Amino acid sequence: MMHLSNERMDDEGTHTTTEGAPMTYNRMEAKPIAGEHCRFCGDASAPLVKTPCCQQWICCDTAFVSFRGGGRCQVEHERFSMCYSHYEDKHGGPWESCQQCRDFWSPRDYKTYAENPINWPKY
Repeated sequence: MMHLSNERMDDEGTHTTTEGAPMTYNRMEAKPIAGEHCRFCGDASAPLVKTPCCQQWICCDTAFVSFRGGGRCQVEHERFSMCYSHYEDKHGGPWESCQQCRDFWSPRDYKTYAENPINWPKY
């Protein structure tokens, strides 16, 4: 698991930011975090959650019902990245070298998902 410099774990194993706010994977609990930004689009004012697959801050939609995810990076990462698919399928190691992922997807689909820029943080 990758830890970023602004994240810490307390004695009970709870992850928090350096400001002491609890880190969340739940989009309904997401809030903007002072000094943080989405690692995929760079938005510093959006509500943020951690990706469970690659442990990156990512912007998300906090609406209870959302058909498109508000155009936020979390929805794109969870629907169109090999990173999240690899995590959800509980494969080991990095997705970039996962033979199970290569065998599961058709060559065309693997190429489409693997080359999608939403696989890698940019900021």
